[in-house]
Amino acid sequence: MSLTSAVSWSLVSGYKNFLGAGRDPSCSLTSKASTEAEHAAMEHLQKLLLALLLVACPPAKASHAWNRMAGAGRAKAPARPYMAYLEGKNGHFCGGFLVAPSWVMTAAQCFSHKPLTVILGAHNIQRREESWQMFEVQRYHRHPDFTNPMKGNDILLLKLKGNATSNSYVRTISFQKIKASGGTVCSIAGWGHKAPTATFHEANVTIHKQRDCLTVYPGLANNLICANSGSAGVPEEGDTGGPLVCNNKAYGIFSYQYKNRIGFYTHIAPYLPWVDSIMKSA
Repeated sequence: MSLTSAVSWSLVSGYKNFLGAGRDPSCSLTSKASTEAEHAAMEHLQKLLLALLLVACPPAKASHAWNRMAGAGRAKAPARPYMAYLEGKNGHFCGGFLVAPSWVMTAAQCFSHKPLTVILGAHNIQRREESWQMFEVQRYHRHPDFTNPMKGNDILLLKLKGNATSNSYVRTISFQKIKASGGTVCSIAGWGHKAPTATFHEANVTIHKQRDCLTVYPGLANNLICANSGSAGVPEEGDTGGPLVCNNKAYGIFSYQYKNRIGFYTHIAPYLPWVDSIMKSA
């Protein structure tokens, strides 16, 4: 029996259990035990649906792990000159990306780590390089509807105190406005988890169809994209705010991860009117 068939068979079995197959007829549907059993069955179904999603849309082989970039410790022109490292209070940090000479985009949840110092042109984050451009943040523009990552609107604009100098190490990235279809392979990048790794790393992720995401997560907030890398913990917590890049353009912002497998990203395109209004009014 194939893996897909096995999971499908388990799904049917779980569904029958959820409907009450084998349940004692004398047991009240409103009893506490019945309610707990139904909740357990629903959780079982969601896990099986997640398994089906991962089987149906496997990532490319090259995306199964972070790929360390060569040249650690040397100020070489990075493959992603738009990347920003955001250093916050108490050792917290986030990822971000340069979208205009004096503007960096990141996740709204990174606002809690302010004041933030923005480092552009970095490769090895643990040792200062000649390519670095460092900026303080003049103003923080968090989306007004943001409350927590799982409810969406996880987007923050940082107005820098000064303009970045465009060169081979530092450059802006444009936005991907065309919707990526399910199965599209995009990429993510960053410096790591609880403590930043010395060198920049990157990986591929596969976009899932929105209806598949909603099947597994029926309460998924609007304007969230789901994608998986095929490796647990990729991307990592410290990569929050980094860009989801499709066709060399910023398509999403890494927001959070579910059970170390499926990553959720804020879809940038629906927020562009808000982004334009903020940048024009500054």
